Amino acid sequence: MKVVTVGTGMAAAEFVERLRLDGFTGEIVMCGDEEFAPYSPCVIPFYLAGEPLETVYWKGSDFYGRYRVTPRLADPVVEVDAERRLVRTVTGRSERYDRLFYAAGARSWYPRPDWLDTRGVFGFKTLSDMVAIDRYIREHNVSEAVVFGGGFIGVDAALALWHRGLAITLVHRNTRVLSQMTDEEGGQFATGKLVEKTGMDIRLRTTVADIVTTGGELSAVRFSDGTTRETKLLIVAIGVSPNSEPLRGDDKGVPSDRQMLAETGIYAAGDVAVTPHAVTGEAGVYATYPNAMRQARTAARHLLHGDGSYAGSVNTNVLKKHIDFPIVSAGSFTGEPVTWQRGDVWRRVYLKDGMINGYIIIGDTKMSGYVYQLYVSRQRVDGTIRTILSSPRHDAYYRQ
Repeated sequence: MKVVTVGTGMAAAEFVERLRLDGFTGEIVMCGDEEFAPYSPCVIPFYLAGEPLETVYWKGSDFYGRYRVTPRLADPVVEVDAERRLVRTVTGRSERYDRLFYAAGARSWYPRPDWLDTRGVFGFKTLSDMVAIDRYIREHNVSEAVVFGGGFIGVDAALALWHRGLAITLVHRNTRVLSQMTDEEGGQFATGKLVEKTGMDIRLRTTVADIVTTGGELSAVRFSDGTTRETKLLIVAIGVSPNSEPLRGDDKGVPSDRQMLAETGIYAAGDVAVTPHAVTGEAGVYATYPNAMRQARTAARHLLHGDGSYAGSVNTNVLKKHIDFPIVSAGSFTGEPVTWQRGDVWRRVYLKDGMINGYIIIGDTKMSGYVYQLYVSRQRVDGTIRTILSSPRHDAYYRQ
């Protein structure tokens, strides 16, 4: 049997490793957009912040050799022909398969793709992005940057560059940063604390309207409020979409069943997979590391043994990088809010039918693991949650 993966990211690497460790001896080919060994997107901002490149290769830079894989790198797959069981790449290469593992991930979305033709304008999604940004900062002696986008990736970018020593201006169209992983009050609390702890210039209800170039190189950024900031570096991080077109013809993701099968002979996992939520049952793309790992393991087990079932995804978000100020959230911010706050720590859960419907924990990770278990186990906590939130116990540590 020949197995081909579309993607060389975390889900694909976990899938391949599980196959080999469980005795699979057939041919494996991994097709990837980039030239690298499998790496962790969770860790690559640490490289940009100053850590060694080797740290991003979460299963080792020798992965392909160690797991007897034929890599087809820097040649993106542009079409999956399920009827003929082959994939085609942008260079015209065809690769046949008996089983396909589709984990093509997500790509950045840009309001003005032509901006990327300007030296000094970058996305912030891939290791290729990080290597290019690192080289550009060193070669041009960059001391300040503008980050367009205040979601998870944008704040991640801003903190990595701030940790490296750059002065940061972050612009975000919403009323608060991290608006997808916080409610209004929690997001405003987090925004204020980030400004206080880093000194970043965070401009809300603002976008990048245009860029100014000199000889093909970025020289300034114009904001929607009419002001201009001179800078050599602009990071655009305002959204991503699943890279599902080669298989589905659109960017809405790949629906998968409980065995992670998208269709006969094709598994899907990671940032491209549409799966049910473990608590609500609502189908969606829940792009987190734990979900991707469980999906890959489910697919590997089903391919080898014909059994195994994915229990569903949880939309947990954890930001704890470059600064001692973690932000953790999960679930839906609807229902009855219960809040506890002291100093730099802010905790809130939303209750529905006496159970946790969603939660936000800002400023530390105490209790986040415990609250997560209460959330997914569907325990009634309406009589005890106020005491729980004010407790100093239940430490948990995240680095994602």
